[in-house]
Amino acid sequence: MPRLSVLALALLAAQTSGARAQSFNHSGSIDIGLTGMARGNLFGAIDATFALPISKAAPLTFEFGTYLFALDGKNPHETYAALTLGDSFRIGALRPAYDAVLPSVFTHVAPYLAYSRAEYGRSYNTVEAMRRTAVPWGVSAGGRTGQLDWIVSLHDATKGAFRSASFALTWHGTGYSLMAAFEALRDDDGMKDGTNAKIGARFDLGRAELGLAWLDPEANARPKAVSLDLSVPLGDRLGLSLMGEFTQDARDDAYGMAMGYDLRTHGTITLAGTDGAAGSGAHLTYTYLF
Repeated sequence: MPRLSVLALALLAAQTSGARAQSFNHSGSIDIGLTGMARGNLFGAIDATFALPISKAAPLTFEFGTYLFALDGKNPHETYAALTLGDSFRIGALRPAYDAVLPSVFTHVAPYLAYSRAEYGRSYNTVEAMRRTAVPWGVSAGGRTGQLDWIVSLHDATKGAFRSASFALTWHGTGYSLMAAFEALRDDDGMKDGTNAKIGARFDLGRAELGLAWLDPEANARPKAVSLDLSVPLGDRLGLSLMGEFTQDARDDAYGMAMGYDLRTHGTITLAGTDGAAGSGAHLTYTYLF
């Protein structure tokens, strides 16, 4: 897993440098574990962003990162590198706005399943980069107005011969949040024109949390789906999660249950079982958020 090893070392270096210089910022997650659904069983995943200020005269930063899966025999990934101005404007190979909200309900409980079903929750840009190495360039802008977070992005992929635009919104209420994202794309041959859309909400139920979403990944050639996830604490460190993505006529369902143990500052260990159209599988995952 050479790519994952290099990025893990970069994370450790960033943590070390962060103790000496708070100006170097980093955020994201690393997942490492076993899955019964992949050849070889071992997998690794990293979704990380690093930011390095490059000017004292202006709020200019170089930002780089990746969304990567390390699997037996392949390393599907998307790589990001952009210049940012004031954390509001970006230009380069950047994250699409569409990916900013409503990630897969399997992201940290069954990461391999999240990868195999990326078309349901990820941007067409991200899917094309991971599956067919078509990396788009673009610009984005974002910010917060009152209780509303917003981001918009425009992309152009020369190798993939397509252009796209997307936006994402999050409204922060008291005990709940509402999210929506939309993506439109057009290819140079007029053969892949389409849209992706998703809308959802999260609710604080005391110590429990509930998420609901409607997914319409038409441009990604997947059927409409409804996703849900419920997290319930069973103690100070132990938690139970139920999650699923359900399609019409159960054509491509996936669902599961997970038990997670919180290691506090050292991450989380999760044991999950999933089933659905792709078959059943067991997943053991260590997740570190930073």
